[in-house]
Amino acid sequence: MLSAIYLLIFSAIILIAHSFSVKEPALKLSSRNKEELEDKVWQAEKRAGKHFLLTLPLLPLNRLILPAKIRRDLENKLFSAEIKIFPEDFLGIKELLILALFFVAFSITNRVSFLTVAIPVFAGVILPDLYLHNKLQNKKKLILRAFPDTVDLIGLCVGAGLDFMQALRWVIERSRPGPLTREFSRVIQEVNMGLSRQEALKNMAKRVALPEILSFVNALVHAERMGAPINQVLSVISEEARRQKFERAERIALKAPVKMLFPLIFFILPVIGIIVGGPVLLQFLRSDMPKPF
Repeated sequence: MLSAIYLLIFSAIILIAHSFSVKEPALKLSSRNKEELEDKVWQAEKRAGKHFLLTLPLLPLNRLILPAKIRRDLENKLFSAEIKIFPEDFLGIKELLILALFFVAFSITNRVSFLTVAIPVFAGVILPDLYLHNKLQNKKKLILRAFPDTVDLIGLCVGAGLDFMQALRWVIERSRPGPLTREFSRVIQEVNMGLSRQEALKNMAKRVALPEILSFVNALVHAERMGAPINQVLSVISEEARRQKFERAERIALKAPVKMLFPLIFFILPVIGIIVGGPVLLQFLRSDMPKPF
């Protein structure tokens, strides 16, 4: 009976993890040759990671239940978040986390119920996705923080006479390592592998998924097509990115009073009331009150 319950739980794990697999719309290329070249570039730059020992028994099953499109999208997300594991391992972590949480809940309650199954399944599926989402959001914040200054440096190098790719290499070599410099390094790597500069920049915009990076790529592509000076385009982009950075800081500052309202009402004001009114209340209780006749 217990083995049948475990089998049902494991089946639910597979179905729910498969349904929660994250999908992203892929950037459509114009020809089949470009798709084949992009696949070769992806295989060339793919890191040689190691599988987790605990997820090794689940890898054959996870390869069967992960479609190629979903696996590719999840692999792109893991690579963008700089999490050096494979999609099969990511799904296996979900499954092992669900089983571990189920055994913990079963050992506490000593019975199988809807809550002891639903809560581990929900937590095991959601927590890894939340971790992946948090990593991506932190990366985007670091990219937005370094983007205006990096574009300024690239524009100065281009204005000094360097080509755009040479300026990109110069900035990468002399800048502090970060997510933005790593993305630019991947652009250079894709160009060296045979992709055009436009396609490499579009791939970067697809990976990062930020409006500022997308505007940056579109402006460079249009400047290259129209023959406009790239240093002037980069100067305009850096000014716009810096203005948007200040606007984001102002929005965050305006949200601070609203965020402080909840802790102020439920944590700070009660403590102030206890400190101010506590001695008065104690003195009132200890005072000799007149006795009724």
